[in-house]
Amino acid sequence: MSTQTALNTFVKETGGWVASQLEACTRCGLCAEACHFYQATGVPEYAPVWKVDLLRRTYQQRFTLSGKFKLALGIDKPVSDQDLLDWSKYVYEACTVCNKCSMVCPMGIDLGTLIHDVRAGMAAADLVPADLKAAVELQLKEGSPLGVTDDVFDDRLEWVGDDWEVDMPLDKKGAETLVVFSSIEIMKFPQNLAAIAEILNAAGENWTLSSKAREVVNFGYYEGSRENTVIFLRRILDHAVELGVKRVVVTECGHAYDALRWTAYNITDVPKDLEITHITHLLAEYVSSGRIKLKEGSLNGGTITFHDACKIQRKGGHIQEPRQVLKVLAPDSFKEMTPNKEEAICCGGGGGVIAIKEADPNRYAAFELKIEQLENVGAKTVVMACSNCRLQFTDCVQHFDLDVKVAGLAQLVADALIE
Repeated sequence: MSTQTALNTFVKETGGWVASQLEACTRCGLCAEACHFYQATGVPEYAPVWKVDLLRRTYQQRFTLSGKFKLALGIDKPVSDQDLLDWSKYVYEACTVCNKCSMVCPMGIDLGTLIHDVRAGMAAADLVPADLKAAVELQLKEGSPLGVTDDVFDDRLEWVGDDWEVDMPLDKKGAETLVVFSSIEIMKFPQNLAAIAEILNAAGENWTLSSKAREVVNFGYYEGSRENTVIFLRRILDHAVELGVKRVVVTECGHAYDALRWTAYNITDVPKDLEITHITHLLAEYVSSGRIKLKEGSLNGGTITFHDACKIQRKGGHIQEPRQVLKVLAPDSFKEMTPNKEEAICCGGGGGVIAIKEADPNRYAAFELKIEQLENVGAKTVVMACSNCRLQFTDCVQHFDLDVKVAGLAQLVADALIE
């Protein structure tokens, strides 16, 4: 651990924009009530404004007269090793970087980005939680945090293709669309691979998978390391160029979509003519254009609801698309949870939290907020378009022994396809 390395990283991250954000904060605390971890536990340190406090202190002590004065008089203390250890837990184990806190901030502060900057300092100081760090190292070494090596990937594709009797093109040059799955889907929800392949084939899409760009999850983004984030982004972007595709479709993963759709443009070169979109958008496009036809009302008969993923719906704006699809599949049984859409409550497992064993008590506590939502609408099935959310829901349904079915949106669409 190097405290100075963390501080230097905080200083490096503190340009004019960050400084303006920190100066604008009135420390009113309204963001606390938007944080699912604070709501669920009541722990004061889980308030978003507190999570960015190390960044604020470093900025003030290094750049402002008042900060330097307080430090000289002993009113404020320099950031210590213990501070870094404490804040590592706050920003990794009690934050999914869902950024709902920013929506309620009266000053319009982008707290999610500031918390990510704190993670950047932690990553530079080698203070990433052990489980998350191990996943990053595995992705660096083998190309996947869940061990999806070349051989594993080939085996999974062959198995899915044979068992579900679906064509899954690989490394097809000249394809229009490159589809990139997450290791969660490949290893935990392989039926998602078959479902999306069935949909693309039914729509007549000219598409391909990639043996080199086979992992869309970006654990460098989770840990806050710019260097590793770029390494994992380039694996996708470089092979997209090599294959000559015009579009990259991120499948059911939220943070991966965030990293590739927005962050990539700020930290690396993205081909200007390359479209990056999410499978949710593609599904709605296929349905509305008639490229695929679904059996209407196939999911009627038991209340079904939709969980809005933070990075796909709140940030990505893909809010109406899944609802358009569900109104076809379940016109009489679809019911909204409250709050929903931009104001939806995070599942509690994103941002790398579900990968950290020590964070289990926090994510289970946060999920109780979702349980209350599900019970209020009497949901028998909850649908989502993010496999990380789906993994959190699946695990928590088992943990709390809930009588609720968890489903991916693409799977439901595939099941309702009319040949």
